[in-house]
Amino acid sequence: MSSIEKERPMEFCRSIIEGVEIKRCRNNPHEYKSHVHHELSIGYIVEGSTDLTLNDRTIFYGSGDGVIIPPLMTHRCAPKDINHWAYVMLFVDPDYYGDLVGFNQATKLTGNQVQKLTGFIEQLLIEKIPDILENILIELLLEFGEKSITEAPANTSDIVKTIHDYILNHVNDDITLDKLQQISGLNKFSIIRNFKKLYTTTPAAYHLQYRVAEAKRLLSKGADVFDICEELKFYDQAHLIREFKKMYGITPGSYIEQLKG
Repeated sequence: MSSIEKERPMEFCRSIIEGVEIKRCRNNPHEYKSHVHHELSIGYIVEGSTDLTLNDRTIFYGSGDGVIIPPLMTHRCAPKDINHWAYVMLFVDPDYYGDLVGFNQATKLTGNQVQKLTGFIEQLLIEKIPDILENILIELLLEFGEKSITEAPANTSDIVKTIHDYILNHVNDDITLDKLQQISGLNKFSIIRNFKKLYTTTPAAYHLQYRVAEAKRLLSKGADVFDICEELKFYDQAHLIREFKKMYGITPGSYIEQLKG
């Protein structure tokens, strides 16, 4: 059972991203009345099923389905079996995304979209670097949102290439979205959307990939794993090992042993 699916009746917790909360609920006997949330609600059903009434329509949701509920939309859950009922909900303050992404209609998420959401929430509970999570959150909001209202400058591709070059030239530095906003003049949502168009991933993910590649290069030259972690700003050795294995399929230790023959 994953960390977001443990037995607990009801729990709210703040994330390390300002304006984002997580709610976990399992077999809670409280009465489900019609209500609204100030925040954007994005979640999924872990176990069981429910009829979800949204304004004047009712939609069936089963285990593995996800849902997006706009701020201040009246809704009500009616679980089929309260003893087999669990869900996880993410609440995002509308001030976070402002008028950069539109959320005006309730939406059902399925398949790959739910997998992305569950993966993000799992990471949100354990990741210690807020900027990595913020890159992913903005990526999800852009994918799940109905539209982006702002227009990008005509020279956006050149600006994004400047961001790319900045990442390559600052591999040993902490690179935040706030810093990238300063050097580019683009807002965070435009940075994520346009960087992904050119490089198929977010700036934070690209920076991490480049750091892991640099770690591999340093390992091949005999550098110590601890020194690499210090130089490339990995949180700890476990962080480097985990990301190295994701990219190359083996641990740094195994890589070194294989080089030795």
